[in-house]
Amino acid sequence: MKNFNWVFFIGMVILGLLVLVFPKFWINLVVFVIGLGAIAYGIYNLVYTRRIFQDSMYETVILIKSIFSIVVGIISVFLPLAVADVMLRTMIYVLIVYLLLSAIIGFYSVSLLKNTEIDRKHYVFENLCLVIIAILLILISPEKLGIFIIRVIGFAALAFGIFMITMQFLMNKTVTDAEVVEIKEPELNQSESNDSKNKDESESGE
Repeated sequence: MKNFNWVFFIGMVILGLLVLVFPKFWINLVVFVIGLGAIAYGIYNLVYTRRIFQDSMYETVILIKSIFSIVVGIISVFLPLAVADVMLRTMIYVLIVYLLLSAIIGFYSVSLLKNTEIDRKHYVFENLCLVIIAILLILISPEKLGIFIIRVIGFAALAFGIFMITMQFLMNKTVTDAEVVEIKEPELNQSESNDSKNKDESESGE
């Protein structure tokens, strides 16, 4: 566990440095990851969510949402890799629109489950997450503000990693010092016992 902590905190420091040095790359990565997530989310809705309620309107709504997710996901994953940064900026706005529309469709589909015994909390939370991700993308969509926010996150990761490494080092040092004291105490007790024994033998010899 201790080795894992060291690796984790050192990795956080390295990640923080990379984010500070290459902020644009991480914005690109965010778009790429959200694109992959949209594809997975669309497939999940198509295979599972669409089947939980046998209703033509519900199934149609989820089908539209699924296809929309998969198409936008594929575009956001592959298109920015083939074109310039300008297209990447456009894809961020496309993703924002997709996430908000997907959340609206999702809340509507949840309302269709109102008179059923199906637990809707999971699906409400799911659509709230889409809104939160959209808000995060809105924050990083302006280039200068986006780079600033990414760098703040990188600095926070770097500072936290350094702090935790320092704490880990101090904790290990304290444990080591305590172990040294524990080792010395039995030796000291043994030495005192030997001195006492020798003294007793000396007195009985007299």
